Amino acid sequence: MAWALGRLLRFYEAQMSGDVPSWSRASQAAGGWRNRSHMQDGFGPSGISVDLSGGWYDAGDHLKLHLPLGQAASTLAYGILTWESAYRTAGVWDTAVRNIDWIASYMLKCYYKNSDTPSGNAFVGDVDTDHSKWWGRPEQQPEGGAQGSTGWRPVYSITAGGRGADIAAQGVATMVGAAMLLKRPGAFANATKAALLLSRARQLFEFAKTVPGSWSPPWGSNAYSSSSYLDDMTWAAAWLCRADVDAGVATGASTACSTALSYWDQVKNSGSYDVVWDQVAGLAAVLLRDTGAGGATYTASWDGYIQSIQNRWKSSLPYTPGGLAWLTAWGSCRHSANTALVLLAAARPDGGSGPGLTADARRERHCWARKQVSYMLGDNPRSQSFVVGFKPTAGHSSPQSPHHRSASCSPNYAITCDWNNLNAAGPSPSVLLGALVGGPGQDDSYADSRGDYVKNEVAVDYNAGYTGALAACTNALITAQGACRSCVATLTSKGQDPWQCHSCGTKGYTSDATIQTACFTQCVPSAVAKGIAWACADYCEAQANVAGDPSRASQCMSCVTAGKVNSGNVWGCQSCMTGTSSSTSRATCMSCVASNLLPTWQCPQCANAGSCRRRQMRHSL
Repeated sequence: MAWALGRLLRFYEAQMSGDVPSWSRASQAAGGWRNRSHMQDGFGPSGISVDLSGGWYDAGDHLKLHLPLGQAASTLAYGILTWESAYRTAGVWDTAVRNIDWIASYMLKCYYKNSDTPSGNAFVGDVDTDHSKWWGRPEQQPEGGAQGSTGWRPVYSITAGGRGADIAAQGVATMVGAAMLLKRPGAFANATKAALLLSRARQLFEFAKTVPGSWSPPWGSNAYSSSSYLDDMTWAAAWLCRADVDAGVATGASTACSTALSYWDQVKNSGSYDVVWDQVAGLAAVLLRDTGAGGATYTASWDGYIQSIQNRWKSSLPYTPGGLAWLTAWGSCRHSANTALVLLAAARPDGGSGPGLTADARRERHCWARKQVSYMLGDNPRSQSFVVGFKPTAGHSSPQSPHHRSASCSPNYAITCDWNNLNAAGPSPSVLLGALVGGPGQDDSYADSRGDYVKNEVAVDYNAGYTGALAACTNALITAQGACRSCVATLTSKGQDPWQCHSCGTKGYTSDATIQTACFTQCVPSAVAKGIAWACADYCEAQANVAGDPSRASQCMSCVTAGKVNSGNVWGCQSCMTGTSSSTSRATCMSCVASNLLPTWQCPQCANAGSCRRRQMRHSL
């Protein structure tokens, strides 16, 4: 878990533009390949004479596109805030906050008139120039060039009288999310910076109201055309409401909360039940549900909207044969990951759905989401992980050639990197650890080809929802977090896959800390070598087998780890749990399974008869 969360965040460090800091794990200073790049953003032809260096590159290119960038940053911040304990348990809280602080600092630059009517930068770089004229390192791309040259990086701005509330609103959401993280304890806590971000976010929100509509460039291509701005305004207002609530302001006394409810009323019947950079009403619903604003009437509205998302994704969309809910070929993983994030947030008893949602309904949401998350980590018919650098076992594959310019280049800047690298054979010379690639086709098909920008590109919005969903899957049901860490440490020290600890607390069988502790410490470390660690949770935590009884669970785990129990007869442990009538007969049955002296199927029978001695059993048969 710590590995996965940490590497998913590392991807954002590889996307850094501007003066890449030495703490970036992708930087040359830290042994990576990235260095300062596009330091002249904001200046030159079609510039605005304002320093706009910094931020994140959008995808495998070198554009800085502020609609998906803002949505990615604010979604990432929501996941960090919502599952704070998961990030702290994994030891990556400070890393997460530092990365959000980096992008928020860039947003402060972009919304450069810090008054009650700021104007805002919308877009840095030209789509056609970037996509057709330059393949290489961002560090070596020319700067300050005229239109038509490889160095042309124009700046497009939102100004008074224009349109662009969608982009401005995503900037608001990012700043507020960052402010809330910086106010929490940690190595990079900064109350002063948090106050500045909140102040600027409120100013920017007022400006967004004056530029209603979705932004579009005055010329050239728009890689991300927004279909609506009202969902973005709702998301931004929800963040401002959450900031008030966290500061102790009652929802009824918060102007921000009242404004958020007003915007929600304008999007609640939109019928947009997907979750992506262009549709964030579902994210706004869970965030507003967390605040408690509006009372029972609005709670019912949010719950209904979230349920519609669940109905669409669980029952209306096609699935790949391997179980991935599939919306479209372009970034197929991204869509289901974002939906998983919303449903996991809406399954929490401490927020999202509130205490009214039944345990079965919570489990249904969690299990669906976990299946999607697990598919992307390699739990699919191809044993294909879609996260660069993550392979659960030696038999799994992970992407090695993502569609990404700088990763396709050697860390040695003296070696030429150009369009020839796009189709060069072999893995990318620089490893883009933690990047979630686009995903499979509807038939589970996937080719690890650098030239395939549909299935194999990466993007800042791809990782955002997935990172939160992964944290939620681990955190939501793990009540024995210390035991989980111990299990991970034990397996890591033995060179075994620590991911096998994961199932003890994330399959939804039990939240009992005693049972989970036994699974983490008693069962998995001993069962891994036999290849049956999965049985610790599937057999020994399942309600049908142990009924939430720690002593029954421990008895089952003792069977799994005992004697001659292996992948061929471990099912006998489950049979002993369900096919015997007392603790004594279960113990007899399990001794029978562990000794392997009788056919496994006979063990429950002889145990119920009182003895499983080989001679007596043969005589009775």
